[in-house]
Amino acid sequence: MQPISNWENISATTMNDRMPAGGYVCVIKKCTDNPDRQCLTFEVDVVEGPWKNYAADTSERAGFWPLDFVKSYKPKAQGFFKAMIEAIAQTNSGFVWDWNEKKLVGKGVGIVFREEEYEGRDGKVKTRLKPFEFKTANEIRQGDFTVPERKAIDHVTASATFTELPDDEDDGTLPF
Repeated sequence: MQPISNWENISATTMNDRMPAGGYVCVIKKCTDNPDRQCLTFEVDVVEGPWKNYAADTSERAGFWPLDFVKSYKPKAQGFFKAMIEAIAQTNSGFVWDWNEKKLVGKGVGIVFREEEYEGRDGKVKTRLKPFEFKTANEIRQGDFTVPERKAIDHVTASATFTELPDDEDDGTLPF
């Protein structure tokens, strides 16, 4: 194995280095429209407090952006989309939403993240952070939010959906 350069300056990472669920003042780093799916895809990062630059630091260290999400603007989701846009507008003085998603990049917003469970490729239940609610930056700074409970994975098993049929009338013929 080749020695790792700069080994002395690398900090050991543990699972405790993961940002916890909570409210954070964030900035939008990337926003892309997906018109076929009627949604915007976002990448955000924390800009205040002990978790400042969490996503950029994680991306540099681990090669993925941990604070990304999709926000739908389909008819059933438009109220939630509007709440996000209003939180962005109230956080950024003078900002007016003009349907140009590129103008969202660089804008601040308060986001309440919650933990959500998912099944990993290895079949194990894991957790990730996902936006739960959008607030103004000042609401986050003032603690005017509630961190929701972890969203558990839906544990549906085959035994819960399979109904065993009695075989007391088996005459040896196939039903098809």
